[in-house]
Amino acid sequence: MKKLIFSYTDKEHCIFGKITRPLIRLAFLSERFGKWLEIGQVLADTGADISLIPLPLGQILVSDVEKGIPICIGGVLSSDVSVNAFIHRIKARIRDYSFEMPVAISLSSVIPPIWGRQEALDRFTISFVQGREFRLEIKD
Repeated sequence: MKKLIFSYTDKEHCIFGKITRPLIRLAFLSERFGKWLEIGQVLADTGADISLIPLPLGQILVSDVEKGIPICIGGVLSSDVSVNAFIHRIKARIRDYSFEMPVAISLSSVIPPIWGRQEALDRFTISFVQGREFRLEIKD
C-alpha cells in the first residue's frame, strides 16, 4: 500500500484568524490542449459530494463546458448560495497516481477548487491528523 502525506496550509480567516486547511496540488489532463495542468490550493473536502472547479479552469480543461451534465450545487461559499455547473469526466493525477473522476465545472469564477468524494477522495483511505496533515493510502 502506498501512502501520500500532505501538510496543511496556513490561511487567514476573517473571523478565526490563522487557520489550517487540507490543500493539495492536483493535476488535470486538458482535453483541449492534451497536456497536464497542475492546480495548487485544491481543498480536500470530505463534505463535498463532488469535485468542483471554477469556470476559467474548466474552460482550459474542456472544449465546451455546457456539454456536461447540468447540476445546481449549494453550500460552496455559504449555506444560502448555489451555483450552476456542468459535470464532466476528467483525468486527474495526484503525484504519480492517475485516475478519472467526475468534476463539476461551475459557471462562477469565484468558487474555489474543491476535491470531493465521488470517485475521487472515496477511492483512498484518508486520515486527517490533528489539523496538521492528511494522509492518503492507495491500494496497489
